[in-house]
Amino acid sequence: MATKRRISLRLMITAAAALALGGCSPSSETNASSPKEVRCETAAIQVSTAPRELTATGSLEAETSIMVSTRMMGWVKKIHAAEGDAVRKGDPLISIDDTDLRAKKAQAEAGITEAKAVLANAEKMATRFQNLYADKSVSKQQLDDVLTGRDRAAAGLKMAEAGLREVNVHLSYLDITAPSDGIVGRKMIEEGDMANPGMPLMILEDISTMKVVAHVGEKDISNLKVGDAIRVEVTSLTDAVYDAVISRVIPTANPGSRTYDIEAIVPNPDHRLKSGMFARVTLQGPMATSVLVPRQAVVRRGQLTGVWLVRDDGTAHLRWIRLGRPHGDAFAALSGLQGGETVVLTAAQPLAEGDKVVK
Repeated sequence: MATKRRISLRLMITAAAALALGGCSPSSETNASSPKEVRCETAAIQVSTAPRELTATGSLEAETSIMVSTRMMGWVKKIHAAEGDAVRKGDPLISIDDTDLRAKKAQAEAGITEAKAVLANAEKMATRFQNLYADKSVSKQQLDDVLTGRDRAAAGLKMAEAGLREVNVHLSYLDITAPSDGIVGRKMIEEGDMANPGMPLMILEDISTMKVVAHVGEKDISNLKVGDAIRVEVTSLTDAVYDAVISRVIPTANPGSRTYDIEAIVPNPDHRLKSGMFARVTLQGPMATSVLVPRQAVVRRGQLTGVWLVRDDGTAHLRWIRLGRPHGDAFAALSGLQGGETVVLTAAQPLAEGDKVVK
């Protein structure tokens, strides 16, 4: 048994030696590619100092948005405008049931009629007592009492008239009209619902111009000011890119996100833009140094990006880099290059590691 084990071990050692010798055979050396000369066009990596480009996300709002409500409580009797309808200033929007106020108005009108009758009688009484006082038929005290009664009747008439005016004002609150021209953006109540004072009933928007509200981080907000140029892109629409300027910078951060709001006005004559649409805002930040890689020099291998670097000895070396935003015909290199390096733009044939670059 021991003899068989020794023979097997010798066979395994012999096979391993044969494999090792085969791996170092001349045929494998002939398969390795030797460096070659490749005619190439090259360029030096440039370093540029320019304002850093910032991108912020935001949304569109109507520049003018009015929340329509009422001062009176009552049942909604009629809704005259639907969502999306265009209305003019003074057009009816909502009517609230006025049955109770109509009854109060009738009472107020009856009170005025009564007060007028009382005043007319008091004035006649005052005229008669003034004549009697002139004839010394009544005392001064009696005359004063009658005149006081006339003044009280006049005051009662004024109070009744004021009550009628108050009822008319309350009635005017029940017929809600458009405070300005605009589009009905949203309706928050239906016919038959109970409307309460201050309760939002309808939102009226003027969408001839839109407001872009974008959110900027706390590191960048101090570099922005009113009047700075920005570019607004509404991604859900085609060819919806607008040049605008910052019209307002909100100095207080949003509590949840710790971002700051900036606002800009965008014209909307064709009403393509709608409230709530997503917007991407591009603006300029502080000055920054960028290492620019020509677009022609970029080599892509799957998800990797790199450049063929020309070493001091003239040989080619593939270096992987990380690219940032495009700058015209170049990309900003985020890592892998420092500037001043020579890279290959075009080559007469595919390059391999160690190839000699000739011009």
